[in-house]
This record gives sequence, structure tokens and C-alpha cells, in this order.
Amino acid sequence: MSEILSSPFKKPACGDMHNIGGLSVSAQLRDSIGGLINLQVMGTDPEVVGTVDVSATGDYTPTAGNVNPDGTFFIIPETDNGVYVVVLADGSQFTVTAVQSHAYLGQVLPYRILSVLQSGTTGVFSVVY
Repeated sequence: MSEILSSPFKKPACGDMHNIGGLSVSAQLRDSIGGLINLQVMGTDPEVVGTVDVSATGDYTPTAGNVNPDGTFFIIPETDNGVYVVVLADGSQFTVTAVQSHAYLGQVLPYRILSVLQSGTTGVFSVVY
């Protein structure tokens, strides 16, 4: 195993994790729009039973209260090689490719999502926040 001799990033110590938002770790634990970088699932959309298939239901946007405090949510790809067209937290449209969904099959995609669009989406997914 090689040793990293120089890096601009500081690996958080155990004590840092108890001070989330403190001066010592806030730069490392926040994304560009100020959200905490944390992929722990805290809940699911109670209005959805099972997976979401936007080809049958249309664009998917959870109702208020069923999302993260910043209004975003995460998806878990449930279709191998599915394609997902999403609107990211900054309002830009992004296509999750078949290769990306294959790599994250059954795992949380690390994208803060505002909605999943029907047009172009070929896979089903689970919703978490």
C-alpha cells in the first residue's frame, strides 16, 4: 500500500465527526451548495410503496416533508443498466448513464436530486433521503 505524502485534504478524525459544522471540518463536509456530504439514508418517501417507475407515473418529485432539509432526495437504481434523467440540486439536468447505474445498482447514487424526469428515464428506482 502506498503512502500519501502530500494532500490538500485532511482525513477527519473520530473527534471531528462529533463536531459537524465546526470550523475544523465544515469545508470538508459540505458540498458546493452548502449541504452536508452524508449518504446515510434517513428515511424513505412514505407515499411510495416499492419502486418508482416514471414511465408509468410521469415525472417524480416527492412532496415537501419527504425530502432532505435542502429539498433534495437520493435514488437507488433498481434496474441494471437503466438510464435516469434527473434535475440536480443546482437546477441542471443530468443523465445518469447505464454504466453509472450499473456501478451503483442497489446503492445510493451520490447526487442531490430535485426530480426524476420521465423523458429519457428507462429504469426503476427506490427513493431515500
